[in-house]
Amino acid sequence: MDQLYFVIHTHWDREWYQPFQQMRTRLLKMTDRMLELLEKKRLPCFHFDGQTIVLEDYLEIRPEAERRIAKLVKSGVLRIGPWYLLADSFLPTGEALIRNLEIGMRLARRFGKSAVTGYLPDQFGHVAQLPQILAGFGIENAVLFRGVPREVKQNRFQWEALDGTSVRTVFLPFGYANGSNLPADALVPLLNRLDEIVAREREFADGAPILLMNGNDHADPDPRVYNLLKQVPSRRLGWKAGALDDYVRKIGALPRNGIARHRGELRSPSRSNLTPGVTSVRAWIKQRDFHNSYLLEKLAEPMLAIGEACGHTTRLSELADMAWRITIQNHPHDSICGCSVDQVHRDMRYRFDQAEMIAEDVIRGAAGAVFKSGAGGDPAIAVLNPGFARRALVQCETEVEDSNARYVAVDSAGRRHPAAIFSDRPARTLDIEVSAPDLKGLPIKDENPELMGWYLDRFELRPAAAGIYELNFSTRRSPSGNPRVQDFRRRVMEIPDDARVRIHATEVRRSQVSFVANSLAQAGISMFKLLRNDSPASDAPPISSDSVENEFFRVSAAPHGLIIDDLRRGKQTELYFEDDGDRGDEYNFDPVPGASAIAQPASIDFRILESGPVRQRSAATLVYQIPAALSEDRRARDSRTAEVRVNLTATLYAGMDRVDFDATVDNHARDHRFRAALATRVQAVESLSDTSFGMVRRSLEPTEPSGVYEDVYPTAPHRTFTAVESPELSVAMMARGIYETEVRRDTTGATILLSLLRCVGWMSRGDLAMRRVDAGPEIETPDAQELGQHRFEFAIAAWQGNYTKSEITEIANAYAYPPKVFLTRSGVDADSLWLCRCDNPRIAFSTARPLARGGGFIVRVYNASEAEEKARFIFNGKSIRAIDLAGRPAKDPKIVQRKEAVEVSLRPFQIATFEVRAAKLKPVKNAAK
Repeated sequence: MDQLYFVIHTHWDREWYQPFQQMRTRLLKMTDRMLELLEKKRLPCFHFDGQTIVLEDYLEIRPEAERRIAKLVKSGVLRIGPWYLLADSFLPTGEALIRNLEIGMRLARRFGKSAVTGYLPDQFGHVAQLPQILAGFGIENAVLFRGVPREVKQNRFQWEALDGTSVRTVFLPFGYANGSNLPADALVPLLNRLDEIVAREREFADGAPILLMNGNDHADPDPRVYNLLKQVPSRRLGWKAGALDDYVRKIGALPRNGIARHRGELRSPSRSNLTPGVTSVRAWIKQRDFHNSYLLEKLAEPMLAIGEACGHTTRLSELADMAWRITIQNHPHDSICGCSVDQVHRDMRYRFDQAEMIAEDVIRGAAGAVFKSGAGGDPAIAVLNPGFARRALVQCETEVEDSNARYVAVDSAGRRHPAAIFSDRPARTLDIEVSAPDLKGLPIKDENPELMGWYLDRFELRPAAAGIYELNFSTRRSPSGNPRVQDFRRRVMEIPDDARVRIHATEVRRSQVSFVANSLAQAGISMFKLLRNDSPASDAPPISSDSVENEFFRVSAAPHGLIIDDLRRGKQTELYFEDDGDRGDEYNFDPVPGASAIAQPASIDFRILESGPVRQRSAATLVYQIPAALSEDRRARDSRTAEVRVNLTATLYAGMDRVDFDATVDNHARDHRFRAALATRVQAVESLSDTSFGMVRRSLEPTEPSGVYEDVYPTAPHRTFTAVESPELSVAMMARGIYETEVRRDTTGATILLSLLRCVGWMSRGDLAMRRVDAGPEIETPDAQELGQHRFEFAIAAWQGNYTKSEITEIANAYAYPPKVFLTRSGVDADSLWLCRCDNPRIAFSTARPLARGGGFIVRVYNASEAEEKARFIFNGKSIRAIDLAGRPAKDPKIVQRKEAVEVSLRPFQIATFEVRAAKLKPVKNAAK
């Protein structure tokens, strides 16, 4: 007899086809009813979608219900967590997924306990390392729907991460609503429907109980179904209703013989539509989230960890936690993926802004603790390196005496790094009129005096007319010494109280400074002085009117875009742009039949911007005339054209083994996809892409046929780079917040493509060729056409052979997560301002943060290699132990302590977290800005 197991639930999209506040109104009604049904025992159990943010949203309006909820959670009839919210898997960082679980499980414990199943009902595929992340929190099971390949033929399989960590996984072959909308008025129709479900699911169950998810999107639980089930004769059908955790335990007790094992990401459309176009739609969302994650993971929290190690408790960790919560609130799959109504994504801008402002305040506050206020000292540049790469491009704005002179950045060991200087015009920063009492009431410090957020430099105060005074002063973004503070205060106090003061503040002339540092502290701070270089000039590279170059690459104009010559290997690649028509929606790219891609610009203008010994830059303006939109019947591209203008800058630095590109795209066309393409001569059969905490290889030929619901797409996500490899030449395209990539083969080699813009006007449509089912309501979304200006940053690097034999991991990390500069006056000694050193370039730094209880910090790293790697770490602390992602002592990795060093052996793509009890570091004096 078939056995059915009912899980009564709702799937709650916090925002999607309605904005958050409208969805919350529905949440209130559903939750009010659900709580009452559970309390009256009219439902046996309720699964609240594996997330906890729904409780925050509900209790913000119904705070009096907290005790009721806690009672139900503790009794086990209301199941919540472990996630804070159901985030997309590919677009948020791995650290964001970890923090999501941290917050979710902590919030669930506030009400009693968390569910112990990794519930993943509706994400658009699953990242390869998710089993390792779940297992790091003690979660041994997962339940999921999308992305499962054909090789899985049962409703259960073992899912392995890239390091071999596995979780028992329950597969929902017909989705999380396979038991929804059951007849609730009469027993016979209910039994007939259940027979249909059993017939469909029996093959997948293969002797296991059939899981019926009795619920759907934003659906109220219906107790009538449960009442009818009680009337089912036991000889007719076996059934039980209960918690999802209990069902997973039942599945875990079954024999595992013949159960499929799958390693890596889940991105197959064989069983369900995957909707891969969400990776590229509404590009600005992906870029903003990339930037905010960089601020939090690579800058704010590592700076807080350094501050903690210095012995300063800043009380800023709570602010960082708030920034994380706000950031993650933009991570629901319908939000971060850009596949909601326009108002949802307008609301996201506010959250992005708030998280960014808080993160930047945390960075400034942590810098204030690290660069402790004091007197004296020379102007200095403090560089926070958020990784293990010793070589990186350092960029900042600062004041220089003579912008036409040559300068070098000198580190604490006396090494000289030639700097490129680019000057801006002076900027007026303040022009207001205030009363004399208001001016007198402004607080001004004795040391490093500030006025309205700017450091004072020089001032002039004089009467201008009867009852009017003029105050002219210059400002800096960093302290400049004591500008006669006492004299300034005395002069201000002499102004009559009935007078008005016209304030004119002008920022001191600033210059952009760039240099390549070759010996940066790993996961720490290095100090530099910027000095004039009066030594005889070295021979500069010959100035060319048609190309720029360094010792690694030459960039010149081509009919379609730019030619990049690899000077060491004698190979050539071509960078150009390519446009396709798109009749799809926010979920799926859908090509226009018979429409060829447009790669030839209507015009191209190439020019040299800078040709110096440190930096060379070229600019190209490419103008494309492309169809303005789709035709009225959406079957072809319009005969009318619109202009898409690209301003492309290519930059090379002496000593830097990459080419940086900055592209501003001014888009005036609709219904199209615009991509950057790098044509190579590499004959590849697979691509290489980084992913959260690892690397994935993907065949360039489909490994499965198209599914019933959706065709196989050649595009795929990456984290920061995609590459092709060969013994003669390997090439990578790296990017900041550009996530969709494709590697396309032809007779001459492989072309790597980055999707910059995918412009559509509908949330979902039912007339697509590539997808044969609706993905949501058919609602117009004009904002998703992405009209206007957009800026994109990407780069290329090259090597030979397998990536593990190269420096590409460090090069990509140093590009994607550049150092942060603080301007200070603390001298050049920062020997103690680091957290962790590692001797293996194949081990990548992920993040560091203070311990919640103080007194130390954690450091998280991962093995980015396909082989087991041994690494020697030195931590700036007293004692070190390995912990899991939840902060508990870890059984693995095994640590061998050898004097001041720690030796660790890591499996391929293993994540390792270390708790460091901090030594007291010596803070650097003088404040940073």
